[in-house]
Amino acid sequence: MNIATAKRLFGINAFIAWLGYGLSQLINIFDLVPAKPPTEPVLLNLFTQPEAGLAGAIGRVFNSHGYFTTWSNLLVAITLTVLYQHPTVRSATREWLRNSALLMITMTFVLYNLLLAPYAKVESFHIITNLLTHYITPLVTIAVWFVAGPRGRFDFSHTFTVFIVPIAYLAYTLIHGAIASVYPYGFFDVITYGYASVLTLMGGVIVGGYVVALIFYGVERLRSR
Repeated sequence: MNIATAKRLFGINAFIAWLGYGLSQLINIFDLVPAKPPTEPVLLNLFTQPEAGLAGAIGRVFNSHGYFTTWSNLLVAITLTVLYQHPTVRSATREWLRNSALLMITMTFVLYNLLLAPYAKVESFHIITNLLTHYITPLVTIAVWFVAGPRGRFDFSHTFTVFIVPIAYLAYTLIHGAIASVYPYGFFDVITYGYASVLTLMGGVIVGGYVVALIFYGVERLRSR
């Protein structure tokens, strides 16, 4: 594929990722989808809803950056923007971050559909952002990587190092949860389930993620030929 076409695809990918992230933050800042009071007792220690309106904007934006979905979409947006601007520049750090974003956005798609989608009650503007961040951006990112690459930049070592950011996210979530006693997802709630259960589940997710990383590495080898 020629550089001009690849660059165009990188730009489209970056735009979609920024769109999903940006719209999500606009909804948070202006409280466009006010939270409804729970009709049942809250059993899990999830993020609490900040004050309504602009008064709670900072709290909602802060909470939104506690979600793995936000981390993965933001990393895709940044790395694809850099790739769009400099499609032929080689950099070990850029390639590692690009592959980390690829794995993270793939896991976002998989985990959302396996663990969250069956119970999610999406409404109003969240329907648009949910579609962008959990479906369109992941699928477009995978497709653009498969078609446009760039090739030869997913080394075997990346099957291990792409977990640095996800593990950092896990550590941040558990430390923040230990301090504030709130978590972004129910399956992170160590107050209810205990550290052993949560870490066992996360270990299983990492093992599954490593299988995905190996698949990407294998596809990269085949495509590079």
